[in-house]
Amino acid sequence: MNSISIIIPTRNERDNIVPLLERITAAVSTLAHDTEIVFVDDGSTDGTRSEINGYKGPLPVRLICRDDETGLASAVCAGARAAAGDLLVVMDADLSHPPEVIPDLLQPLLDGSRDMIVGSRYIPGGSTPEWPWTRKVASRLATLPARLFTAIHDPLAGFFSIRREFLLAVRQPVTGFKIALQILATSPDLRAAEVPITFIDRTQGSSKMNGAVILEYLKQLAALGGLPLEAVGKKELTTLATSVVILDFLIFHLLQYNGFELAVVHIFSFLLACNLGYIITATTTDDPLSYFRPAALLRYQCILLPVLFLRGGIMAAMAPWFPDWSWLLSVAAACYSLCAATAGFLLVSGNRNRACGPVNWRLATLFIVAYTVILRLVYFGTFELTQEEAYYWNYSQHMAMGYLDHPPMVALMIWVGTHLFGNSEAGVRVGALVCWIITAWFSYRLTLSAFDRKIALNSLVLIAALPLFFGTALIMTPDAPLIACWAGTLFYLHRALIDGDQRSWIGVGIWLGLGLLSKYTIILLGPATILFMVSDRRSRRWFASPRPYLAAALAMVIFSPVIFWNYRHAWASFLFQSQHRLADQFMFSTPELLGSILLLLTPTGLFAVWAVGYTHRKLEPGVTALVADRRRRHRLFALCMALVPLSVFVFFSFSREVKLSWAGPLWLACIPLMASSLPTSDAGGRIRSVVQRAWSVTLVCLVLGYGLILHYFSLGIPGIPFNTGAFLFGGEDLADRVEQTVRRVEAKRGAPPVVVGMDKYQIASGLAFYRVKTFNPSERGSSPQSAPETTGRHLFNLGSLMYAFWQAPAALTGRDLLVIADEEEKLDNRLFVGRVKELGKIRSFPVKKHGKEVGVYYYRLLTRYRPNGPVDNGARTTPRSAIAVRPIFTAAATNTRRL
Repeated sequence: MNSISIIIPTRNERDNIVPLLERITAAVSTLAHDTEIVFVDDGSTDGTRSEINGYKGPLPVRLICRDDETGLASAVCAGARAAAGDLLVVMDADLSHPPEVIPDLLQPLLDGSRDMIVGSRYIPGGSTPEWPWTRKVASRLATLPARLFTAIHDPLAGFFSIRREFLLAVRQPVTGFKIALQILATSPDLRAAEVPITFIDRTQGSSKMNGAVILEYLKQLAALGGLPLEAVGKKELTTLATSVVILDFLIFHLLQYNGFELAVVHIFSFLLACNLGYIITATTTDDPLSYFRPAALLRYQCILLPVLFLRGGIMAAMAPWFPDWSWLLSVAAACYSLCAATAGFLLVSGNRNRACGPVNWRLATLFIVAYTVILRLVYFGTFELTQEEAYYWNYSQHMAMGYLDHPPMVALMIWVGTHLFGNSEAGVRVGALVCWIITAWFSYRLTLSAFDRKIALNSLVLIAALPLFFGTALIMTPDAPLIACWAGTLFYLHRALIDGDQRSWIGVGIWLGLGLLSKYTIILLGPATILFMVSDRRSRRWFASPRPYLAAALAMVIFSPVIFWNYRHAWASFLFQSQHRLADQFMFSTPELLGSILLLLTPTGLFAVWAVGYTHRKLEPGVTALVADRRRRHRLFALCMALVPLSVFVFFSFSREVKLSWAGPLWLACIPLMASSLPTSDAGGRIRSVVQRAWSVTLVCLVLGYGLILHYFSLGIPGIPFNTGAFLFGGEDLADRVEQTVRRVEAKRGAPPVVVGMDKYQIASGLAFYRVKTFNPSERGSSPQSAPETTGRHLFNLGSLMYAFWQAPAALTGRDLLVIADEEEKLDNRLFVGRVKELGKIRSFPVKKHGKEVGVYYYRLLTRYRPNGPVDNGARTTPRSAIAVRPIFTAAATNTRRL
């Protein structure tokens, strides 16, 4: 039979001892277990020990006197070592913890369902009735950093019950005053829960809270985070700080003075200063060789690299404000170096001295989520738009209810972002971050509904770190709102079909409709839903309910502006996304589809989907039949919602080209299953252990890889040239050169030429955006939001997507044209013969980014444009993808008013 020991640390609590013992005696009288009370007194001077020794009640009372040692946490540990019971209750002596709750704290331990129960002020039923609002706010704020280490709502509580072996297992010596937090954060296998309590302020004696307690708490948090301050002396920290700051500052200015680019200056000053500072400081310690072991050096570099990438983003963001790299920029750089070096040295010292406990997976997950979000925020506006982003920005300059190749949601989000943050890269991309937040929220809620909070937190790691979601949260394309709406639709479908919530069908209709305004592929959730309703016996009843049909009708109402736009434009967009796709040339692209899935999910993610589906077929120990049935239905739900869209894309890939992002959103249905495969404290068998180890390596590589890639996009990497590819690297330089050419022509001919991009949409879109960014509206009396005249090659009967809608060729009759191309052959005479009066010489100019050449562009001046001139049939053949859309929208462009 279990026995119980109640441990009560004391220090000058004489007036509270008798009422406390009386209330404890009454509270435990209903327990049929041997109970003792163990007081641990730290040097009381008010007669507390006499009160304890004078107690004559029915419960055995013992007193442990400590005159040479103090500290609440160590007092609790001393009481645990001396306790006779195998179940312990820890509480304060000031009567703030109600003894009447002791039976509630013990019951889950007695029945074997839990290992620790915390008396919580912050769950339903708990309260602090006598606290002013200022103290409540302060307490909540103090609790927030502790929540990084545990899911318990009140980890700073001093009132809890626990099995004795768990308390004795706490690493010694214990610092700080919050022993419960120490246990919760360092015991991954602990089964903990909470019961509500009413916390009452003391009426006798004085509070022990002071500045020293707060400082000890901060030290405890640092130690739990892997940075034990007591492991390094003040001398070492001073040496490290001084050497790193001075070295970084000097190296930064030395490289700058010798003309090196910012990327070289920033990277070399950081790495040299931090590593030289580490070496200098390590040699001053008692055991310098331990700091040069391979494991210690690797651990130190793993701290430096993430901070290096963050510092790169901050340098890139600050550089435009300090074009001469003033002393302020170098001081800021040195401060970041100091933070990185200090954190790395403390981490190495903590592991060397065994001051750090096991890695807390909850802390690791929150770090991954926070780091990836901060990384995106820092780099958001530091590198050029992609060609597609610039094209969608042009959408926002021509707001409409629909567009040829996509619905209007992406245009609306960019329009809002640029009106809030200006025509900048950050203004274009801020909507992507908003969509990511929505996706993360719905994915968390979906996973929570299917599993528990621990696995739901894991889902946030996947949404933060998988390439699919990291990319769509960084680059603004129609996929960003599509994924957010897909996640919302899945969540409400799950609530409606699995939970039976009738009202959730309204959410299904709203998010499905918004998804259709983002990208048409979300319609594939319709047949997926029907398949699930047919396959799941309990969901078949919805066929006889009007709610699913009303949800579909609501989605169509939200989508109706796009339908109306298509009606007015000869169904251009619907035909483009159906007839045009089917009429495209034959291509077996299934390998590319599978490759895109591996890229977006990573091999570990794809393996996890299979592994979880395989291992979850068996009933897990301790899982009730009801929970198992719910999880079986969720697996069926995920299977239907993922495989139906996937089967469509696989079938399409047998004969046509598929795009990289097409199959991305469908994997949202598998996020809860994948989240359950991430490292947790749960035992799982060999397959799950392999998956968990693979995830650990994959996540580290992904996080560091993202930092490296973003650093390359913004500042570059020394020795690696910029590859233009999908990005408009050097866009501002190109726009500036084009604008100078336009002004020279205007000065010579009396009117500015219209700039024409001679590819499908890329050059025209990039120039339109970056000419606005560098354009001075006051010089021509134009609005800052209006794009200078830039259009596409449809002027010469070549496909240019929406530019044919935005610019009627007849409106440019008699105008001069400045045609721009990235290849000289795209400016061949045969393309223009009969359409213009004179053909100027083909000229070129190099385009640079941070002093590095990123490409060469060609241009020529064409005078007196004539839209209906004869076409040279001998002109070179234009790729099918560039001209196949002409029959779809030419009639619409000529028979409707210009958008």
